[in-house]
Amino acid sequence: MTEPLFSARQRAHNRNLAMLLLLLAGSGPYGLAFAVLTLWPGLETTPAGGTLTAVALLLSAGAPWLVQGRLALLGNRRLQRELARRYLGEAEGEFVGWSPGERLRSWEGETDQDVGFLACGEGELLYRGDQFTWSLRREQIDRLELQGVTPDQLGASRLSRSLASLPVRIAVFWHGPRDPGRVFTLASRDADTVTGTATATLRLHRALLRWREEAPLEEAEPIVWGLPPTDERSGVPLDRPAPGSCLSALSLAVITGGLVWQVAGALVRSGFYNRALLWAGLLLMTSIVLTGHILMYLQLKQKNE
Repeated sequence: MTEPLFSARQRAHNRNLAMLLLLLAGSGPYGLAFAVLTLWPGLETTPAGGTLTAVALLLSAGAPWLVQGRLALLGNRRLQRELARRYLGEAEGEFVGWSPGERLRSWEGETDQDVGFLACGEGELLYRGDQFTWSLRREQIDRLELQGVTPDQLGASRLSRSLASLPVRIAVFWHGPRDPGRVFTLASRDADTVTGTATATLRLHRALLRWREEAPLEEAEPIVWGLPPTDERSGVPLDRPAPGSCLSALSLAVITGGLVWQVAGALVRSGFYNRALLWAGLLLMTSIVLTGHILMYLQLKQKNE
């Protein structure tokens, strides 16, 4: 059996690398500000030093926000290329993420259990993925629904702001010969940012609606790849709080507060106000990034339903 490309090991690698890059993006402005104050210590008590500190604080707050949407899809394009190379051009359609069930779940830190290529055939919806391959006849699809987007947002002319932090997915309700009331979700991964995938998912939803409403062509030989898997037990519901998450966040907040009080307080008492602000901002930013990473780790370790 071919080793999965979208494995737990690869997901952990992407997750840890994204955390490190997020830390670098947030700490970079502080590092530059500290370097300037070290080279020109006279700036400490001048308006230029205050301006430098303010710029560093603003850049440190904005840089992680700007890059996190891209870091969430770290390695996505490489994964797409390698999966296409595995099938030697036989895989066609939209590059998507797929998960069984209607409820949003975490699969080793991802909202997709599998990734693959989704294509609309003459009479079937065809999926060829990293771990699963399946086909679904047009008449087996009961309805298609969007998750994560309200009707008001769908009617807006500019969606980037409202979609920036929403996990927009397509819920496909289907039935089999002995499988009534089944559902899985899809999201386009044919983009480089979270906002881009949300927009691409809306486009994919419209394309699927058009395909489903098309008049059936002449009866063709069906492609039978088996039905979509339905076992969702290995995923952890995202809305379930991880055991120890509150205690971990509170502990890290107390530690950070103590460090800020000790380090920044000592600098304030010595008259180094700009350095005190820089150290306080650096410690707070690091604490926020680490808290998010720890909460994700705790969620991965909790037992599934």
